Amino acid sequence: MRILVVEDELSKKENIVSLVEENFPKSILLEAYSVKSAKILLKSKEDFDCIILDMSLPTFDIGRNEFGGRPQGFGGKEVIRQLFRDNRCIPIVVVTAYDFFSNLEGSDESMSGMSLDELKKQLNNYSSKLTISVIKYSGLIDDWKEKLIEFLQEIDEDINSR
Repeated sequence: MRILVVEDELSKKENIVSLVEENFPKSILLEAYSVKSAKILLKSKEDFDCIILDMSLPTFDIGRNEFGGRPQGFGGKEVIRQLFRDNRCIPIVVVTAYDFFSNLEGSDESMSGMSLDELKKQLNNYSSKLTISVIKYSGLIDDWKEKLIEFLQEIDEDINSR
């Protein structure tokens, strides 16, 4: 299974990657840390079986001489829009630590904020072509792990049944 992990927070990314490697050792993981790097990987026409996506992302990667651009409270939605524009149907699981999303300075998102439940509804209505799930992440409570494993097992079973 080829998985794109789009996450800018190092500890959260490490937890997700460790969980995937432990439970799906044959998986190939590629990582992106920003909206820009995720879009570059998606435009490369790399074949992904699913995407593990954070919702709040910087515009571009943080580097030695770069601070990551402006933060985007709904940066993950821009990644989803790219998939939609490219007519690619890759299952997505949004893994987020936030219960409420608000626009960060400079965001072009028209809403001032929304709850996690509102985000789930909006993403599910985004496109009938895309399969999008949302999981609440916590560094203290492990229930997100079971949900992510279940999501990935469904993808893996689908791949193996082809």
